Amino acid sequence: MNSVKIEENYAVNNSFLRERIAHGKRPGTREFIALSEGVEAGLLIFEYFPSSSLGFVYEIYVLEEFRGLGIGNLLLSQAENAALESACKVLHLTARSLDQKFIKDENLKSWYGRKGFIRNPSDSSEMLKSLTGEFKGSG
Repeated sequence: MNSVKIEENYAVNNSFLRERIAHGKRPGTREFIALSEGVEAGLLIFEYFPSSSLGFVYEIYVLEEFRGLGIGNLLLSQAENAALESACKVLHLTARSLDQKFIKDENLKSWYGRKGFIRNPSDSSEMLKSLTGEFKGSG
């Protein structure tokens, strides 16, 4: 498994992932596709805000047939690497499942918690991870 940065939306073959990119792309975002044996398996949409040293994960999505294979872990690791390369101090995301039949929001929050994210005290759907080790907490 690996991930590749998307340079152009049309470079993505899977129509559902292409649609997710079109929906989530903004001027400053970077998009990555996870590949499993050369087949598109998942998507990461990431943005960095230099003025606040904040990285934001807009979306991590794994196609149904690739779930349970570690693709989500790969994409989250890619997000953390992109954040570190951008000198981010904090990685931020909103933990909302795009497929409630597969994973409920609370289970998704627990998954992120196991990956070092904590809930934002001012908004329980938002989660934060310090990339500098400056804050600690529990998910």
